[in-house]
Amino acid sequence: MHRLLVINPNTSTRVSQVIEALVREETEGAADICMTTASFGFSYISTRVAVSIAAHAVLDAAAKAMAEGATPNAIVLACFGDPGREALEELTGLPVIGFAEAGLLAAAAMPGKSLVSTNGAVWCEMLAELVLKLGIGDKMSGVRSIEGTADDPAAIAAFLSDEAKATGAERIVLGGAGLIPSLPSIIAASPVPILDPHRVAIRKALKLAETPRPTAVGPVDVTDINGLSPFLSAALGALPDSARRN
Repeated sequence: MHRLLVINPNTSTRVSQVIEALVREETEGAADICMTTASFGFSYISTRVAVSIAAHAVLDAAAKAMAEGATPNAIVLACFGDPGREALEELTGLPVIGFAEAGLLAAAAMPGKSLVSTNGAVWCEMLAELVLKLGIGDKMSGVRSIEGTADDPAAIAAFLSDEAKATGAERIVLGGAGLIPSLPSIIAASPVPILDPHRVAIRKALKLAETPRPTAVGPVDVTDINGLSPFLSAALGALPDSARRN
C-alpha cells in the first residue's frame, strides 16, 4: 500500500482534521495516511512572516514524523501556497506535492486561461509570484481574493464567476485549506467550472507514490547548526547516533 505523509503547515488541529478527511475520501483506502500538524507557528497563515515560519515548521514536522516511524512514498504539503515545498523535497528526497503548485500546473495544462483565487490579498500576491515562477503566466487570467466577499457559497461563486468572465477565464482555481468544507457548495453554485486544487494534489501524490525513490539525506553542508529541534538536526545529519536515539 502507498504511504502518504500529509503536513498541515498551520497549527490548527481542526484544519488538520478537515484535510485528513479529504485525503482519506480522495484516496479511498489506497494509501496509508499519516497526518501531522505544525507544532509551532500560526493557526492561520496570512502573512509572509507566517509563511516563512511555516516553511521551517513543515521541515520540523516531517523530520519528527519520519523519526517516529513514518515511511512515506510521497508528501502532501496541505496549504494553498506550499511553504517550504522545495526545501522539504531536498530534505527528504521524496516527491512533495503542494496544493498550490499541483492545482496551478493542472489548470495550466487545460485549454484556455484560468483565474486563481483564495482568501487573502497577501496570499494572492504570493500566488501570483508562484505563477510567474512556474512559467505559466500566459495561462492565468489573474489572481483574485475573495476577502471581503460575503461568507456564503453562492456569493463567492457569483463573485468569482463575474471575475472569470471579465478576465476571459475558462475556469477558476479556488484553493485554501479553510475553504475545503464549503468548496463543494461553491462549485455547485458556480456557472463557471471550478478546479479543486486540493483533490488534484492528493491524486498526484498518490500517483507519484507508485514510483520508488531512494531515501535521501539532508544537505551535505551541515556545519554550525544551532537551535534546531533534535528531530530536524538529526535529519540533517548534525547529531551523532547516540544523540539521535535520545
